[in-house]
Amino acid sequence: MVKNIRTLEIESGDIENLDSLEYLHLMELENFVNSYLEEECDDDSSCIYFDHEDGKVVSLSLVSCRLSSVPQVVWKFPMLKDLDLDRNALETIPEPIEDLKFLEVLSISDNKLIIFPEPMTRVTSLQNINLAHNNIVSIPSSINNLKHLTHLALNDNRIETLPESIGGLKSLKTFYLDDNKLNYLPVSFGNLKDLKETSIRNNQLKTIPATIGNLKKMSYFDLANNRLEQLPPEIGELESLRSFGLDGNKLKELPSSIANLKSLRKIQLKGNPLESIPDALIKNSVSVV
Repeated sequence: MVKNIRTLEIESGDIENLDSLEYLHLMELENFVNSYLEEECDDDSSCIYFDHEDGKVVSLSLVSCRLSSVPQVVWKFPMLKDLDLDRNALETIPEPIEDLKFLEVLSISDNKLIIFPEPMTRVTSLQNINLAHNNIVSIPSSINNLKHLTHLALNDNRIETLPESIGGLKSLKTFYLDDNKLNYLPVSFGNLKDLKETSIRNNQLKTIPATIGNLKKMSYFDLANNRLEQLPPEIGELESLRSFGLDGNKLKELPSSIANLKSLRKIQLKGNPLESIPDALIKNSVSVV
């Protein structure tokens, strides 16, 4: 059970079960956080939440603590698996994050990051990263180090391009890029062969690479509100695709290969200057919106 730091009482047995050094680090952390707050949280409640296993802190939440930097004591929890730093004022993540060798889940949404922190790419245990709602403009090429990453959220940033190395994220299953400034997808995007769900709404894409046809496991693909004028014939090779968002683009026609999408159940086309809709979409009982 996730606990508020101020629920640590001898009577509850929490202190007895928690490693003494870890307990001291938690107290140090609370003192640091309180220095950022105008006043302590109401009702004797701390802004710090944690969970522990075998006496070691494995989950730590520092949401809405008004932090402009990550407290150094955070890197002293060596068994940390889950770190939540949402809704602060962080502009960067320092190199000591490399010390968290077991970190699997990292969330730093609603902060002030300008670049994808390069030190994070050396935390190869990461499986889930949320960097949504920041000011990120660039992604380091070293992102391909994150071989175990299955979920990546970069929506609502200022990203214009993705590095070719993005194709190295071979375990990625969900990828969110809504509300950025992307004007193209790299050819290597087609290497994300485990990808099942991706949304790239509200960007500036004019084309998508032919390698998109390699994404045989993709079931949800949203490209709404871009500048697409055509789709590659290879789009018909997305054999698992069930939902396809294309509304708000500049498509005048759809490739005939779209009839090959046997798993397709819904396609959104509103807001395109389409001259016709392939009969196959209607005959296959696809919901055309």
